[in-house]
Amino acid sequence: VSLCRWRRIDTTSLSAAEASSPRPRWARRAGGLVFLFFLIKGLAWIAIPAGARSEAPEPAVSGPPRVGHASNRLLVGHVEVGGEPVRGARVQLVLAGRKAGQARVLLDVGSDRRGRFFLAAPRGHRGQLYVTASQGRTGGRRLPGTVVLAAALGRRTSGQMVVNEATTVAAGFSLAQFAGHGRIGGAEPGLPNAMRMTRNLVNLRTGRTAAFLRTAPNGTSTQTWPTFNSLASIIGGCATGRSDCGAFLRAATDAWGHRPRTTWEAMTLIPQNPAGDPGGIFAQVPARPAYRPVLHQAPADWVLALQFVGNGHEFSGPGNVAFDEHGAVWVINNAQWAKKWKNVCPGLGLFKVDPFAPGRPVEQYTGGGINGAGFGVGFDPDNHLWIGNFGFSGKRCTTEPTSNSLSEFRLDGKPLSPPRGYRQGPLSWPQGVVSDRDGNIWTASCGNSTLVEYPDGDPRQATVVGTGIGRAFDVAVNTEGNVFVTANQGNQVWGFTPDGEAMSGSPFGDASIFSDPLGIASDRLGNTWVSNSGAIPSPCKSGEGLQTPPGTHHGSIVQVGPDGTLTKYAGAGLTIPWGIAVDGDDTIWVANFTGQRVSHLCGARVATCPTGVAGDPISPSGGYAFDGLQRNTGVQIDPSGNVWLTNNWKKIPLQVNPFGRGLVVYLGMAAPVRAPLIGPPQLP
Repeated sequence: VSLCRWRRIDTTSLSAAEASSPRPRWARRAGGLVFLFFLIKGLAWIAIPAGARSEAPEPAVSGPPRVGHASNRLLVGHVEVGGEPVRGARVQLVLAGRKAGQARVLLDVGSDRRGRFFLAAPRGHRGQLYVTASQGRTGGRRLPGTVVLAAALGRRTSGQMVVNEATTVAAGFSLAQFAGHGRIGGAEPGLPNAMRMTRNLVNLRTGRTAAFLRTAPNGTSTQTWPTFNSLASIIGGCATGRSDCGAFLRAATDAWGHRPRTTWEAMTLIPQNPAGDPGGIFAQVPARPAYRPVLHQAPADWVLALQFVGNGHEFSGPGNVAFDEHGAVWVINNAQWAKKWKNVCPGLGLFKVDPFAPGRPVEQYTGGGINGAGFGVGFDPDNHLWIGNFGFSGKRCTTEPTSNSLSEFRLDGKPLSPPRGYRQGPLSWPQGVVSDRDGNIWTASCGNSTLVEYPDGDPRQATVVGTGIGRAFDVAVNTEGNVFVTANQGNQVWGFTPDGEAMSGSPFGDASIFSDPLGIASDRLGNTWVSNSGAIPSPCKSGEGLQTPPGTHHGSIVQVGPDGTLTKYAGAGLTIPWGIAVDGDDTIWVANFTGQRVSHLCGARVATCPTGVAGDPISPSGGYAFDGLQRNTGVQIDPSGNVWLTNNWKKIPLQVNPFGRGLVVYLGMAAPVRAPLIGPPQLP
């Protein structure tokens, strides 16, 4: 009996006498019935190929099957709702496709009366996996057809796992930009990283919320944990009848009018339209939620955002970020961290963060002349990282910053620039630094109001391309290779050809269009987009400080056409806009220095916008608010469709220590961008 349960009976292993020995007819019949009984019983535990649905209710099995040669190791899972098992659930192991909406079911099995199921993934799939669960019964009630649960596996093919409401929310938000009608597909590294991002939200082995979500700097410090629990509780309410699931699905309709059919699909749509009907979604949080704590009132938008602060001793005024080809986050620091902040000295470290790996490791690299890096950071075509050393310093700092160099690093963290950096140019208080696709490095040199080029990345060939660019702040390259620079003091944008010649009509604009412009970014249609702070004169000389004027400031953005034509837009919660980024749909994301919000506007590719009108706000009048934001400078989009911001200054900046302490990421809200970003964004 034991052999029949756990492995196939191989008659070739019997001796010739045993195989040929005659037996009475009754014994042969009894033996055949016993064999048939245990064969059927064993098959109930073996993963059935897609299309051959298991209808066996509550299979009575004492253990998993032996895994055959056609499979890898075994996944042992439980389907749960409200902590109770779902028996007779239909569980599917799905292989993600190469494009959103493309996926293939590999296995289709049923859960037993304890909610258990076993999955033996076929060998050679080499892709990203996820699980869905539907149907079945829990607590004497059949799950409605609208309730579908999910869990992201990535490449995991063995061990314990749970599929429940929490794993569904985590997978939905993390994988939102790879979903089409609930089917997942996409390119590397974005899709694998999105699968791994779920670890920051949920423990797949237990189905409970992850410690990273429950504890500082997240946890009760921000609204994210209660928001997550509220959504998970709504799914549980849909399963038990405590929520009006039809009303919830209507409230989760996306900005194009697509109404989700299931709870799983809803979790992939909400991040793409978080401010659609926040009150309608909140109304379905059950009176007795399965997950606590929950929100006590409807939010302005249903966003899930996480804070990353490393060990708390690493980030001090992060100015901007860049993503390498693997999707890792590279961060520059304005200042050094220290217990006593009387002496504020320039930051001397470059940080690499892997937010998707267990433990979210942070690696620090030094040397190469890093000295108070400001806003400029970016990769070139050789995967070398370039950094502008602005040189922040306090009054009592004993080391005077150089404020006149660039640093260059390899992906392994080794500096290529000399100990004092590249100082050719001449450079003075450099800010924005970008590479074009030919490997030329362009730097906005704020202190001497110039644009400096390193042709082919060679400092020995340094060329001053433009002069008189009043406090040059940031630089971007458009699809034609033309280079545009913001003049923070001059209230203009300057344009140059790839050969360094001034474009016809340059400089563009005046104080009627621009007001203290800062960041600039390019789209795939030849436009560049400028953040009009309206309030921030950039400090570019020794002894100058950054002033934050009192009162409310709204700001605007300006579209600069390929020929220099200008169009100004406002709204979407813009409050002292600073950094600006373009996503894979060519929509515009803006970091605000005040207001604790990120803004989102329609770009020139109107087909990707809900309203179909360039410049129209997509985020509400308060932006996408998050109480974990401080004063933000940099904003960038990663290959998984996450929006990253730098907490550069504290909300209430102290004179001895104004510097913020980390990064914030909004999950699944933007169209992914290929990394590294060189020139206009490209689709993964």
